[in-house]
Amino acid sequence: MSIKLVILGAGGLVGARLCEQLIKLEEMHVSPTETAKLGKIVLFDVKDPAAVSQAVRDDPRTSVVLGDLTDKETMVKLLDPEGHAHVTTIHLAALLSGYAEENFDLGMKINLFGSINVMEAVRGLTATLGRPQIYVYVSTDYVTCFNDYNKSHPVHEESFRLSPVSYGCQKACVELLLCDYTRKGFIDGRVGRLSAVIGRPGWSNSISYPYTGIFTQTLEGKDYEVPLPMDVPYPCSALNNNVAGLIHLASKVDGEAMGHNRVVQLPAKSFTLAMIWEAAQAVAQEEGIKIGTIKQVEAAGGTTTVKEINVCPHVDCSKAEKLGLPMDVGLKDIIRDYVHTYINKK
Repeated sequence: MSIKLVILGAGGLVGARLCEQLIKLEEMHVSPTETAKLGKIVLFDVKDPAAVSQAVRDDPRTSVVLGDLTDKETMVKLLDPEGHAHVTTIHLAALLSGYAEENFDLGMKINLFGSINVMEAVRGLTATLGRPQIYVYVSTDYVTCFNDYNKSHPVHEESFRLSPVSYGCQKACVELLLCDYTRKGFIDGRVGRLSAVIGRPGWSNSISYPYTGIFTQTLEGKDYEVPLPMDVPYPCSALNNNVAGLIHLASKVDGEAMGHNRVVQLPAKSFTLAMIWEAAQAVAQEEGIKIGTIKQVEAAGGTTTVKEINVCPHVDCSKAEKLGLPMDVGLKDIIRDYVHTYINKK
């Protein structure tokens, strides 16, 4: 009895860190009470996942496969059990918010139709392996409606979905379809809904970039122009905690305990830019780093497609806590992780 584990979008920020943790495992749960040997780990992406470490690549269980997740034959071949009793899929691949807003058709192709294509391939495994296979889809808190009620109440898995951007709408469609595919017994679907993962290196055309750039750029000694108000709370998540949460969701959670709504908001806390800037300065002092300066500019002067924060300010993570997911989201820890990963190694 062994598991073939497929990571879609292995070359991204979360995917690369996830792979580092997976190679430490000899076995994984396929239910809260059942484990199996982790026999193969397939890292899939559209281009070579450069962010994946050499240690991951050298693991004899891992292989890298490049391709297009919107292609049916590619997905069927990728998810072939190859003699394994279980195939678990973690789907991270997506066209991020700003890019999906700029290019509606590409966003639909990758985020909606591509995800349906993957679910259909997972569905095809049910008859072969004798039971629905675990499929973890990584979504975003950007799916929820930016209305007056959600602005004043923490949003959760039951909150109304009507995102103000195409990216969120596409993700919301997949969330709903995954729940229905699971209800029909086609797949064992679980949605890990992430809040913004701050600390992504380099520039990103996403709504969360200012909440990352204000510390990543200044800790590299650069000055940073802040295009958004400093006092707007924004839900942020921790990379390491997300990775641990996704592994837990893909293995130790009883699907039946999730109910019909298979969505889980992974742990997050809301920070303002002022809070992040204060924490960045504290970490810089602790780590002996000379930090750059910040300057407020008009939103139109920013570099990302999204010029205003239209994400609901707070999320309710109580479902994740009930399901036993880790809850470690510390702002200074997030910033320190960036320093140790990207700055101290230069």
